Amino acid sequence: MNNFMHISARKALALLCVLAVCTVGVVFAASVLQQTNSINASTGTGDNAADVVTVYGNGVTFIQYAQTVTVGNGNNNIQFYLPSGALTDTLTVSGIDVLQITTSNANYPLINSGDTITVTTQDGEYTGKFIDWNTMLLLEVNNATIMIPTASITKITLNEVVQIQGPNILVNVTTDSAPGTYQMNVTYLMRGPQWNPTYLVDLDTSQLQCWATIQNVENWNNFNLILVSGGPHIIYYYDPTIEANAYIHEPSITASEIAFGFSPTTTDEYHEYRYNSKVSFQAGTTIKIPLFNGTVGLRQEYYWSSGDVQNRYHLNDTTSQPLATGNVEFYRGNVWIGEDALSYTPVNAESILVVSSAPDIKVISTVTKSVTQGNYWDQGINLTVTNYKTTNIQILIQQDIYGSNLVTSTPQATIVGSTLSWIINLGPSETTTIYYEYQNN
Repeated sequence: MNNFMHISARKALALLCVLAVCTVGVVFAASVLQQTNSINASTGTGDNAADVVTVYGNGVTFIQYAQTVTVGNGNNNIQFYLPSGALTDTLTVSGIDVLQITTSNANYPLINSGDTITVTTQDGEYTGKFIDWNTMLLLEVNNATIMIPTASITKITLNEVVQIQGPNILVNVTTDSAPGTYQMNVTYLMRGPQWNPTYLVDLDTSQLQCWATIQNVENWNNFNLILVSGGPHIIYYYDPTIEANAYIHEPSITASEIAFGFSPTTTDEYHEYRYNSKVSFQAGTTIKIPLFNGTVGLRQEYYWSSGDVQNRYHLNDTTSQPLATGNVEFYRGNVWIGEDALSYTPVNAESILVVSSAPDIKVISTVTKSVTQGNYWDQGINLTVTNYKTTNIQILIQQDIYGSNLVTSTPQATIVGSTLSWIINLGPSETTTIYYEYQNN
């Protein structure tokens, strides 16, 4: 009996030990589960999360969005995806306590092969397409490859980025925030999409329309769109003891007057257009949106310095906003006349654009005097200008004498620096002659 009781007690003790171990295991497992809660914060629809998409002129885009997340006890992992072109170094997560951010390996450096950059060195500046960077930075400039020693680099400016295609980037955010519901705010920069303005100008009415073309867009649904006329100042500074760092301006957003579907506004040195209703984009498409319209000042002139006579216009920006760099398409009513590239033009500033050549106006240059003696030389040039049109014309003629001394000019030239200018009026089938002589002594 005692032996039986002894054996039963030992068995009971063993059973209690097993139960205790199982209980501890369950408690430990529950604790581990609490510390590794995984929360999927992706959209689940194939769309990239975005509340505000700000697209800059150099192909860099700034994304902002807020998402509600609920966390439990212990540490929680919040998972979401970024587009393949996201610059993970610029990723910020706020609204929750962040212990760590981990991203998949499918991310890309700030400067990538094919990007247009300006490299500042101790000896000068070089602008071209980035090829590679190991012990030397390789840059394609004018179809040639130059090698720049790393130690001589003082700054690299990112001018235009290339679009990146590839898998989305998985992000794990580890948080130890207390259990509850939070608004998680996410911002980051990415490569692309790109946008370009196209201006339609009616030469008869001086009316201007500006359309925005947005290429290689992502899957974004129901977001606010902002287009920026310039590019953010993104640079690398070289420090031989530290990896290169990016200095990035992230714009704040405000809105003012309405023009077409956009509100033009200025933030710091940027000019922004904020669309007044939410939009949705689909990857692999090109979007065209009317940006604004207005009336500009136009002054036509014929111009010659060499080659063909140009039919060009002085365009004065009399709209309420600057004109970003883009192409101008010229029309007369519904008839297309020509196009030219427009550089950034502030409000009330002027740009000169070539609409077409003027084959019915001819300028022939003839050397009538040429004397060379050692380092001394003297040249006389005769310009014959003929108007074959049936209407009166006015033409601006310009010639550069490259720092030489003007000896004589008939008719009298206007001199600015080393440039000689004449304004000539000609009737139908009329011809005139300009003579100028210059020397180096």
